[in-house]
Amino acid sequence: MQNSCLPNVFSRGRGDAVKGYVLRLAALAVFCSVFTSQAVPDTRPQGVSYCDLLSDPQKYDKRIVATEAQVQSSEHEVHVYDSKCRSTATDNRSAMIELPEGWNSTKLGKRLSRILRHHRIARVEFEADFYDRGGPFGPEATRFRFVLQRLASVHEVAEPHGEELH
Repeated sequence: MQNSCLPNVFSRGRGDAVKGYVLRLAALAVFCSVFTSQAVPDTRPQGVSYCDLLSDPQKYDKRIVATEAQVQSSEHEVHVYDSKCRSTATDNRSAMIELPEGWNSTKLGKRLSRILRHHRIARVEFEADFYDRGGPFGPEATRFRFVLQRLASVHEVAEPHGEELH
């Protein structure tokens, strides 16, 4: 007795049944690859030099960026800057970085914490949410704000004369 709900793979040659199965499997694989490539947005942060970021802040506002800059703490907040593109009398480039809870639980976080506690300067590669609009930010009313997502590298730098923010 044959069940009419099941395909009759025995009525055709075994080779035809295998070919049909392979074709359906290939069609499914193509469909899945097209569907997943369109459905998964690129969430990698956009790499940009710190000076380029501050030169065109609207382009990066509310985006995750990967950049490198110097980081130094003051009494009220942690400042981000680069000596190649500092603020001028007509161009405020002040920036601060918020360090989320648990930021100092990694090896790089501990290294940065030690540098900041001793009021030294660190050269840091990091990924962060960047904010241009909505400021001024923090107790020192900086123009730009970063919210740290990930530290990529941390190096203590020697302080050239006059480099401190204080």
